[in-house]
Amino acid sequence: MILLGSFLHRRELAEIIGRSLEDRPSPEDARNLKIIVNFNSYIVRHYSNTFADQFFHDILGEEAQSFPAKTKGVLKDLIVQNPPFTNPRIEEIITRYHKFPEDFYRETPFEGQVYVVGDPPKYVGSRRIKRVRRIAEKCARRIIDYMMEQIRQRADELATERASRLGIPKERLITPPDQMIQEYLHAERRVLKSIRDGLFVAAMPQFYIDDIVGFRALVDAGTGEKVDEILRNCSNLSLVDAKEFSGKFNARNMVFAYRVEKDKLIENPPNEATCKVLISRGVAESQEGILNLYREFVRTGEEHVRFEILLNDYQELLESEIGKSMHEEHIRAQREKAEYETRLAANVEALMIFLFAYALSGESDWKELPIKLRGTYLPDYYESVLRALYMSPTGSLGLTM
Repeated sequence: MILLGSFLHRRELAEIIGRSLEDRPSPEDARNLKIIVNFNSYIVRHYSNTFADQFFHDILGEEAQSFPAKTKGVLKDLIVQNPPFTNPRIEEIITRYHKFPEDFYRETPFEGQVYVVGDPPKYVGSRRIKRVRRIAEKCARRIIDYMMEQIRQRADELATERASRLGIPKERLITPPDQMIQEYLHAERRVLKSIRDGLFVAAMPQFYIDDIVGFRALVDAGTGEKVDEILRNCSNLSLVDAKEFSGKFNARNMVFAYRVEKDKLIENPPNEATCKVLISRGVAESQEGILNLYREFVRTGEEHVRFEILLNDYQELLESEIGKSMHEEHIRAQREKAEYETRLAANVEALMIFLFAYALSGESDWKELPIKLRGTYLPDYYESVLRALYMSPTGSLGLTM
């Protein structure tokens, strides 16, 4: 079960994803998927901005200045402009950035709000929300990792059975490459059979994805304790998990449960322009319908959401944005892992991308899911499925992600 911690109605969404994986969607799944994804797209911006405004106000002791950033280039330009301190490594990173800006993924889309202080402005922190495409990819990776683990276990069981028949310990078993491939394919078919029989999802553990909404605050030796105290004293927060990153990237990462102020969400419903977008996506047929549905959605949602807060100093911020631990390079490395290149993995990722793209499209229903995990498709087919969501019958482009 994939639980998007930053979303309301995340359990219902997890069930829709699970039924889709096993190709047994219910008649209401298409509409409910639209409602959950679109309303959460609005809600996460509201509560995350409310939290960030107060959080950075408490850190600075005054109202923080902020502005939206739509690309990573906006963020990267800001953090190199006015470094709070310098050293040879910082100078090396910034010099390279100015000399070769094309090396740093500046055009990467970014849904962020950046918080600054002073004039000229200095970065103090930011709030970012994962784009829908990245959420789909993250769901797919969690599912694929679990599937690969199941396939490896089943392949190991097959090897154990063969060693037993030969009367030798498994560690002494020598398996020719062709036979290893056959055992892997046999193990994959066993997993596909459990999916076809509707048994796979029921056996899955709960996988929380808690970084859909994330906050980053710049701290140093003098401000770390103050930030910790602010977080401890926030009545809406409770710590879920904490870990220290060390190595190429050094930072402190915390996952918090945040009590949603439902009354404030209801008092701030989607405005007329947002309602028009939601109507065009098939969430409801009128603004009144959108607003009634929104109020009910908030009232019946979970009481808490989850998000990440990352604390690091200026040099580690530089390293993560334009240095040795640049986030975009990490994403590329993930996408190039061999286990994500199998037929089954490609189908999982394409299905997840379709589901979230469908939620933002103008399509009102699906007759059947166009991607099935047991199917065999070329990349061109995946592209045609997505293109169909955003093309009118006359061939003109519709809504974009």
